[in-house]
Amino acid sequence: MNHRMSSRASEQRRTPARRVGAYRGAEPGPLVLCIAALHGNEPAGMIALERVFDELSRTGLPMRGDLVGLCGNLQALGAGTRFVDEDLNRVWQRERVDAVLESLNADGSSGDGDRFPMVGSAELVEQRDLLAAIREESRRARGAIHVLDLHTTSSESAPFATVGDTLQNRELALRLPVPLVLGLEEQIDGAMLQYFDRLGWRSIGIEGGQHAAESSIEAHEDVVWIMLETLGLIEAESSSAPDDRRARLARQAEGLPRVVDVRYRHVVSEEDGFRMHSGFRNFDPVQAGDEVGADRAGPVRAAFAGRLFLPLYQRQGDDGFFLVRRLAPAWLVVSRLLRVAGADRVAPWLPGVRPHPARGDAVVVARWARNRAVIGLLHLMGFTARGESGGAVMVRRQEGPAGQPESASTGG
Repeated sequence: MNHRMSSRASEQRRTPARRVGAYRGAEPGPLVLCIAALHGNEPAGMIALERVFDELSRTGLPMRGDLVGLCGNLQALGAGTRFVDEDLNRVWQRERVDAVLESLNADGSSGDGDRFPMVGSAELVEQRDLLAAIREESRRARGAIHVLDLHTTSSESAPFATVGDTLQNRELALRLPVPLVLGLEEQIDGAMLQYFDRLGWRSIGIEGGQHAAESSIEAHEDVVWIMLETLGLIEAESSSAPDDRRARLARQAEGLPRVVDVRYRHVVSEEDGFRMHSGFRNFDPVQAGDEVGADRAGPVRAAFAGRLFLPLYQRQGDDGFFLVRRLAPAWLVVSRLLRVAGADRVAPWLPGVRPHPARGDAVVVARWARNRAVIGLLHLMGFTARGESGGAVMVRRQEGPAGQPESASTGG
């Protein structure tokens, strides 16, 4: 059983500044941009960042590059809720981000003198300020940009990573001794990591564990230190107990698959009256027909055998649960070979697939061809289904930097 947050940690559930901290090395190098508390009921990442910055300041550790921590949803964090008006991790569609970026001042700030005042939800204000901070940091960057999006779960869980499945994201995530979850970005529309994928930045989502568990804070600390070492910002021997950090994460993930693929999402609404049955942990195995919850229509059962993923044990949220299955390592090898060989060029020749009429980086899939064979092959080639298209449009993932965040229109 995980320990709950200490009183010291709980007391830090307050409204901080947008910037949790910044530690800039004397020498140029990569920028590691950490974003915490995108959901206001997930303070563990922010607390972990504060501890990392405290340790860096205390030791004066030499660094090549920069570590910056940002707080995502200040208003929701102050209220202790997932969000105020809308989920801040569902509002990063290209059109919305473009509109928000257009509203910023010429210098990238969100202060007075705005050309296009943004009126709407609390999260619109948060997104605007967060994008202004991201833009400022990207302009200051002295090397490649890497993003860590720090989250926690409502159920008990081992730490795990999620990525948009580019080769560069996958390679970075596999440096961590935790399960890697692929395909989540196709099940939900408007996640923040999708924005960074369009920019071609390396980006990873890290789920540290259950919201209130002290171990979730420790897991986020461990991940940040490991990434600083992996990316060469600090020497591996310079931080305290680097081997212990990896071992601690590996112990929590013991017995879990190295890589899983999301196969099913159970969408819920307030009208459904959905309730997850108690006692499930993230990654618990289930069989086809197992009753996992109930709604107004009756029992809710697993559609097929697999592992339960992100069971909902909180009031807010429209993801009741997901089902995932282990992905054999051989498929990662095959997909890498296909992508390196440029197999995406032959995608329009597949049955039922044609070039997109307006986009050179996308294809259109006929309804009759949206089966596991065709969609699976397109996945291997590096395409991803846009959440709003129902699989009709698949966009080639951006590998490598596409530019600065002046506009989100650089990709899908």
